[in-house]
Amino acid sequence: MRRIDPGERWGDVIADSEATADAFRERDWTAIAAHPGDVNPVTDATRLDVLLPGSEFDAANEAVGDAAIDTVRVYAASADGVEYRLVVAEDADAAIAVCVPTYLGAAEFDALREAVGADGTLTVRLRPLDDRDVVEIEMTDPDVFFEPESDA
Repeated sequence: MRRIDPGERWGDVIADSEATADAFRERDWTAIAAHPGDVNPVTDATRLDVLLPGSEFDAANEAVGDAAIDTVRVYAASADGVEYRLVVAEDADAAIAVCVPTYLGAAEFDALREAVGADGTLTVRLRPLDDRDVVEIEMTDPDVFFEPESDA
């Protein structure tokens, strides 16, 4: 697998993630704005692996550990052959939100879409560098990732 450069727009997507988390916090929600190192598609498992700094992973793991994610929103943008997605997973009853910016090259995006088409689900897996644990956000309607209605 080749490493995809997230490009100049990546900083904007990170800023959108932080602003989205801030909007949740203003409503007294617990909100995590992730700052991924790497984002890697795993097509045979129909998932995205998102590498987070250890302390940030711990915060996401603690927030989502007992949460029942009931809504996943996805905001999209693309530029220079890179597909950006801001995945916002919410548990409305517990007032918890995790905002996860992602990026994929166009070829990887298309390969993941094809794999998901056969499987019917997409998982965003958050993990720390030491792989001691994972947080998984499952999208049972992956069309929201591939064909989102809103722009980031």
